[in-house]
Amino acid sequence: MWIPFGKMPYAARASHKNSVGLIVLFALGACSSVGPDYARPPLSLQADWSTPAGLRPVISANDETTFWGSFDDPVLSELLQFAQANNLTLQTAAAQVAQAEAVLRGTLASALPAAQLSAGSTYSQPDLASTLRGTQEGSTAHQVLGQVSWEIDFWGTQRRATEVDAASLRSSQAAYRAANVSIKASVAATYCNVRLYEQRLAVAQANLAQQQESLRIAEARFRLGAASELDYRQAQTQHAQTLAQLPAIRQSLATFQHALSVLLGSPPDRFAREHPMTHGLPRAPKAAAAGLPRDLLRRRPDVMQAEAVAMAQSARIGQAEAALYPSFTLGGSFGFSTTDSVSDLFRWDNRTLSAGLGLVLPLFDRERIKAQVQVQDSLFKQAMLAYQNQVLKAQQEVEDAMSAIMEYTEQVAQLSAAEAAASRSAELAGARYRSGQTDYTTVASAEQARLQTSDARVQAQGALLQAHISAWRALGGLEQDASSGGAQP
Repeated sequence: MWIPFGKMPYAARASHKNSVGLIVLFALGACSSVGPDYARPPLSLQADWSTPAGLRPVISANDETTFWGSFDDPVLSELLQFAQANNLTLQTAAAQVAQAEAVLRGTLASALPAAQLSAGSTYSQPDLASTLRGTQEGSTAHQVLGQVSWEIDFWGTQRRATEVDAASLRSSQAAYRAANVSIKASVAATYCNVRLYEQRLAVAQANLAQQQESLRIAEARFRLGAASELDYRQAQTQHAQTLAQLPAIRQSLATFQHALSVLLGSPPDRFAREHPMTHGLPRAPKAAAAGLPRDLLRRRPDVMQAEAVAMAQSARIGQAEAALYPSFTLGGSFGFSTTDSVSDLFRWDNRTLSAGLGLVLPLFDRERIKAQVQVQDSLFKQAMLAYQNQVLKAQQEVEDAMSAIMEYTEQVAQLSAAEAAASRSAELAGARYRSGQTDYTTVASAEQARLQTSDARVQAQGALLQAHISAWRALGGLEQDASSGGAQP
């Protein structure tokens, strides 16, 4: 419905000025936002971590440079910086933040009155009656007109839209920070896997060299009749079995090298081409304490993102509910219009003025609108449950990381002791075999134990590194101020 106040005798327009003003003042004073206001739901949070404080490992550093520097690997630090600048997923997340910022600016701007200025001249040729009367000349109308319209945010539709877009921006910022944490953790984890398989390859090759020497001795003793063919064949079998392990290790190494290169935003062959094998794992980091479970609400970007999604969905309920109520639009125009000479256009007598109030009232589609409100309410409940579940999942991941660090630390210590014992046992068995005091079965068993314990120790060291990286990821990377709302790209 549109109620015009213009195009009426000028004296009558004055009587409507006060009416329009009263309507505007009433509308502004009565504006309120329909729908629920977001409130954080009850969250299941532990008071503290389940691991006893005396046994609790240190698993995260508040300063990122300190944390990654504690790995004592300059190549890793260089790769993390390179990924920050070149990873395509991270660049996509940054672009999404910029998009959300632009959407919010547009929403804020749409709350302001819309104004436009138009000017033009229109020529009309003589109609048939004028032509029959002998009039051959047409007429030209000149007009300059300024128009203003404003939809009164009576039920808070605009404010809810702003809340939606502000929460969406917060979600995008949290998603950027989550991507940043995830990319760095993935680069570090993949890099450690590359070094792990390099180390496993080095262990296998070192044992292969030892077995090659044992095979040479067994063959020589067999040729001289000092040992049976069984010893020689056992040495052959053991050497071939170790040799057969190398292709699988090299294939896994190449796979992680390719994955690491892509994480860096580079072709798959970049890392292997630019970084030769080092045969060394990074050092397990030393770090600060993990804090308390409630800290995850401001440290975990995925938790903050889940809450921002719930906040946006809460505001959408109000947007949908506002459609049940009438909407009001104020509009008006002022300008000059004449069919005389353009030089007379701006004479005061040629002014034109109009004002009006628009009213839209839903009548026959209220059930459809109510259904939409119920849809948005259901989506809000889903978002709240997803947020609560994300909080539980975050606590689980930290607990798992604590347990993994504790157990892998002990495992590395035990396997290191076992490796030293197995190496000494293999040396003694080899010496006894060369002196003819034992058969090759004892040597084969000792060398197999040395290979297995050395490989297991390397894998345990790699698992310990992965546990520290997982803990850093589980704690949300760097600790941030609770009011930051996520990292900015």
